[in-house]
Amino acid sequence: MSNGTRGEEVDQVGPGEPVTELAGFEHDVSNRFMSRIRHAIQRRTTAAQFTSFAFDLPLVVLKELWLMMVGQFDSMKVEKDARK
Repeated sequence: MSNGTRGEEVDQVGPGEPVTELAGFEHDVSNRFMSRIRHAIQRRTTAAQFTSFAFDLPLVVLKELWLMMVGQFDSMKVEKDARK
């Protein structure tokens, strides 16, 4: 494996077992912390959904208006043909 600057090969270190000394530093995660993380994710998700809706809404409204106009003109054409 090269680091891209010198072209030298570096020995790869195997992932192996976790270091046992670091296991003593493990702490339980508080419920408050998890709640804050969950709320932050929900806020971002809600903002993304509102943004998506705000960009898609005008296109959907214009499409529906177009379909209604086409439907009206088609019905007028059918009424004209029926009179003949």
